[in-house]
Amino acid sequence: MQLETLHFGTIEIADDQVITLPKGLLGFEGLRRYVLIDSDDCFPFRWLQSVDTPDLALVVVNPLTFFPDYTVSVHAREVADIGVKNPNDVEILTIVTIPREMGQMSVNLQGPILINQDNKTAKQLVLTDAEYTVHHYILPELQRHADRQIEPVASAVRLL
Repeated sequence: MQLETLHFGTIEIADDQVITLPKGLLGFEGLRRYVLIDSDDCFPFRWLQSVDTPDLALVVVNPLTFFPDYTVSVHAREVADIGVKNPNDVEILTIVTIPREMGQMSVNLQGPILINQDNKTAKQLVLTDAEYTVHHYILPELQRHADRQIEPVASAVRLL
């Protein structure tokens, strides 16, 4: 299918690339279909592009890239609605906030998006663990792990 986007123009995507969020994202509950767009010049960041609204594309990243100790402990019943049976089948993404001051770039570790890779169904959680907030700054983590090469990482989901 052809997808019109504000940031990328017209792109071709396969139907099996569409990720469905039955309850949408916080603040975008009515928008339920998205696609992930990778760009070599933005790695490790990706774009979560709305299929239905061309001007909505959120920057996302696997939080383990910057926060290697990050884990999401979730009861199996909380992810049953997206068909999760094995935590290794789950890709975890967090939304990135990019302000004018690049040093203030942050990720929302309190509201991760879990994507079941088997059926391309996802949901956004709101974690109640006080350790995670909506603003975890990336730059200090980059400086702290400057000697570590950024690579794609596995899932940080633990089913209870």
